[in-house]
Amino acid sequence: MTNRTWLIDLPQEVCAKLIESATIGRLGVIVAGKPEVFPVAHVYLDGDIIFPTNTGTKVHAALEWPWIGFEVDGLESDGESGWSVMVSGRAEEITDPNTIKHLVATRSAPWRRGNDVRWIRIVPTEITGRRIEADPPN
Repeated sequence: MTNRTWLIDLPQEVCAKLIESATIGRLGVIVAGKPEVFPVAHVYLDGDIIFPTNTGTKVHAALEWPWIGFEVDGLESDGESGWSVMVSGRAEEITDPNTIKHLVATRSAPWRRGNDVRWIRIVPTEITGRRIEADPPN
């Protein structure tokens, strides 16, 4: 007998909890006409994904292109199932010092510190998620 894999759509509330629980996500942007993916340590706050970065390829690509992607995923401890959440949206820079102070205190991964940090907010236009489950082996 062949094992099958099932894809189960996740409701928005579950997607939000999974984004919030993930420490690291992946930012997908277009650089010089090609897709590139960068790991980012994010915060999920009021429905937005927010991460710090320096002035470089990632921030320029995110702010210059009208659409970006963001993804988090995980594997369950049983190894029989996993999940993935994909976000499409637009990026904008956060410059308010009080907001930034709150974000710094909220983060669990201390990547990107210092005076050259720029904070980017992803404002989602679409969030979709799936759980992937395999039939148990016979």
